[in-house]
Amino acid sequence: MNCNNLKQGQVLICENCGLELKVVNECGDDRCATGCTGDMDCCGEPMKLKE
Repeated sequence: MNCNNLKQGQVLICENCGLELKVVNECGDDRCATGCTGDMDCCGEPMKLKE
């Protein structure tokens, strides 16, 4: 999951260690759209949206 796809209030979770990251502020400018590439990783695996 890339940071420019995340919306306020969503939670990312690492399925290996259980680390959770909550989106407090969305990316809001053009720098984010071009500067954020690739998945957010933890424990060597992409983090996923918590359901």
